[in-house]
Amino acid sequence: MENNPELASYAMKQSTSPALVPDWRRALPERILMCLPFTLFFPVGIMYAGILLFYIGLVISGDWRTKLDNVRSTPLLVPILILSTVSVVIGLTTDKVPETAQEFWPGFAHYQTYILLLPFLSLGYGDWQRKAVKIFFGSAVVASTLFVANALHLLPDNTLFRSYVLYQGNKSILLGMLLAIAAGWMLHELRLRQDHRWLRIAVLFYVVAALILLSKTRTASLMFFLMCGLMLMQNFNWSWRSLALPLLLVVSLYGGCKYATNLPPPATCSINDAHVAPWEVIKIRAVCTIQQVRDFSEGRKIDDDGMRLEIYKITFGMIAEQPWTGHGIASWMPNYQKRSQGLSSNTMTTPHNDYLLYATELGVAGLFALIGIWIMQLRIAYRMSKSAEISIRNRAMLLAMLTSAMMLGGMFNAILRDGVFGMAFMILLAIPLAGVRRSS
Repeated sequence: MENNPELASYAMKQSTSPALVPDWRRALPERILMCLPFTLFFPVGIMYAGILLFYIGLVISGDWRTKLDNVRSTPLLVPILILSTVSVVIGLTTDKVPETAQEFWPGFAHYQTYILLLPFLSLGYGDWQRKAVKIFFGSAVVASTLFVANALHLLPDNTLFRSYVLYQGNKSILLGMLLAIAAGWMLHELRLRQDHRWLRIAVLFYVVAALILLSKTRTASLMFFLMCGLMLMQNFNWSWRSLALPLLLVVSLYGGCKYATNLPPPATCSINDAHVAPWEVIKIRAVCTIQQVRDFSEGRKIDDDGMRLEIYKITFGMIAEQPWTGHGIASWMPNYQKRSQGLSSNTMTTPHNDYLLYATELGVAGLFALIGIWIMQLRIAYRMSKSAEISIRNRAMLLAMLTSAMMLGGMFNAILRDGVFGMAFMILLAIPLAGVRRSS
């Protein structure tokens, strides 16, 4: 064999053949990936440890030819490579100022977040996806229970539960977003399945109650209502009866906004300083949001709760300066700090908006590349909804809901600029997207 290269090559192929790899090794990446949704509800280090285990399982599972074929055939491959290429070109062609030198490579890495989805998509379609959804639902129930335990002052303030006890920025926001996505997916499952119907309804209300009353994030609540709207649109029939509910909701929303603008301002808009019942927190956040928008539009001073409007206004001015090529990777923070001297938002590290961040740093090409990925996700969901296979049609709504949630979340948070958000969404995207091919 040593003197026969062809024979040696044949022996090497046989040694890595799927038939000679034990079943437990072949199934290891799927088993790890289906458990990763549980890690999202705890400190980010646990999530990264789970991802590392997945990569190890992927390496020892073998059958690389099939996995590479799965990656090459995914419809998202080209849009993902386009975004990465744009970031490389912008990184090479724009001038780097001294303020961005230390932040350039971390900023560049954040624009490659979607690349990290491809190893997950190397797995094929299988029963692991259905199990992953169940684990995600169970994890949402556990997280809701932890929120309730904290409301009853029963949760210890340690590293494992700190994001439930204290408001910790992006991690606390992510917990709310995960509950919203889980609730939307539960609503979809409720429509599909008739078994244990009352139990499913009770669990859905339990998660929604924790989301709205205890999670302390407005964006997540908006995500859930958006996904409810998708469910209504899926079964929408043009009739006066079908139009009555949306019209009633619009009128009620308008009336509520008018009422909120005339209310006296709350003593504080900071939910960390407001020691009130959960339902009062909802009222405070709603009233403060509406009044801050009014005050900003009329040129009056706003407090820290309304600083996003301030950030958006200054960032739009930055985009107008270099709309086509952008200011370069990791350039937003130093440029913003120069323009926001004396403002409460001067210490912000992102504009809390993916669309504005991509337009500021990568220009029009970067913004269109990001939107192109999300449009492709919606297109894949639409094509899946027309499939003859029931399981594929069922996953279509999961993908549509998740994509809509990402598009909405990107309006109020830099969900792809932060690894806490980005990797969580890549793990969830793998559940409906794995096994989808361009040819199908």
